[in-house]
Amino acid sequence: MSARSWGTFATRLPGAPGGGDGTSTGDQPLEGLLAELDPSSADLARAAIDWLLPERAGLTRLSQIELQEFLWYQLPLKWQAESSVLHEVAWALADLFTAAGLERYSDLCRSRQTHLLLDAWQDHDREPARKTMDKAVRSSGVQPPDTPLLCWGLVLGEAEHAASRCVSQALEQAIDAGDLMAGERGWKRLAADITENSLTMRRLDLRGGTLLQAVCRERGESWAAGYPMARQDLLTQILPLLDGEVAVPEGARECLKPLRWLLEHIGDGTTMTQAGWLPKALVLEADDMFAGFGRFGLTARTETDLPELATLNELARRARLITKKGRKLSLSAAGRRALADSSLLWRVVVADIFSAGTFKGEGSALAAATLLRANNPVPYPVVEAKVGTGLVGRWRTASGEELEQWCGLDATREFGLLAGLFGWIEQDGGGQDRMWTLTSSGRHAALMGLQLQARTPRRRF
Repeated sequence: MSARSWGTFATRLPGAPGGGDGTSTGDQPLEGLLAELDPSSADLARAAIDWLLPERAGLTRLSQIELQEFLWYQLPLKWQAESSVLHEVAWALADLFTAAGLERYSDLCRSRQTHLLLDAWQDHDREPARKTMDKAVRSSGVQPPDTPLLCWGLVLGEAEHAASRCVSQALEQAIDAGDLMAGERGWKRLAADITENSLTMRRLDLRGGTLLQAVCRERGESWAAGYPMARQDLLTQILPLLDGEVAVPEGARECLKPLRWLLEHIGDGTTMTQAGWLPKALVLEADDMFAGFGRFGLTARTETDLPELATLNELARRARLITKKGRKLSLSAAGRRALADSSLLWRVVVADIFSAGTFKGEGSALAAATLLRANNPVPYPVVEAKVGTGLVGRWRTASGEELEQWCGLDATREFGLLAGLFGWIEQDGGGQDRMWTLTSSGRHAALMGLQLQARTPRRRF
């Protein structure tokens, strides 16, 4: 919209006589409010309200976030009307809300931001409009923010959508009360506190449960229901074990000794070889440390000769515990914090090994679920088979080809290597005859890792 046409809209006066004195609460009969408008505005406002609200519902049923979605997305994209009509619909709604005493909603309908977005969506390239809308929603104050307690998914199930609406209502109530003012210093922290309080409050409509529990339960059921059937059967049986919170075990620091050793030795910085490997002195020292893992006295020259060291190095990089600049490796800020806090390091490690975003992470979950379900020693070939059949059809290469059976073998081996290093499993026997058994710390890691995966926000596929 040009500056001139914007000015035309900006100077138009509301058509509701006597509206906006702040004495009304929006609970007047809708027909009476519409009767106060001129006929053309009344028709447009009625059509918009019929879209926004159930039949015979009052304006008090409407929330700011629903109005934003209508004005900033649904109206410009889903209404088959000329651009000028879309602006008139927004102005007609503004007149209606003024008549109802809902000045914040009226201001939203008249805002420059709303009318610029109505025009922006009409462009052939809609990405700028989408980015502008996302920014506007985030800064509105009524969009539930991500918090350490819960990150919202891109795709919301029924329970998560209902939880999001409830939190948004609590945020809007704080705005109405003057407690939350979007854009002011500290408002994001306050919005996060309101969000977490809303999510953890006991609710009668949930039989004393919380919104957070409902969201986690729904996500878990969706996670376990994923194909193939072999995966679904295994994970569905594990779900009841994932209801409660899982604590970091008391022996976490000792379990993570191999990784702590690597982080301590990298410290403020260590220089890699010209070929990009860890320095030979560090490899030789690691060779002594890992001698108890079946090395049979072989001399290691690079980290490729030490699968344990190479895997720990990869984990530390993936988890951003270490950073690389040129040939120099050093601890990141996150790595320093985790090294000083064993509970934090444990959570970082579990989150990486059981990442839902990689086939190896899903493979770790399947291996852990197999051991949890058995609660007894399990032959390695059985674990490997469970992982392989559970990954079938779920992952593709960058070129679009379906991962072959080797991916189950690869995922199982890496899980076994790290679980062995951290003392999560006991291994009896050798080769294909070896047996795997979860230790006490391994059970904590398995439950925490599976729970993290089950509660991961849903993605678009």
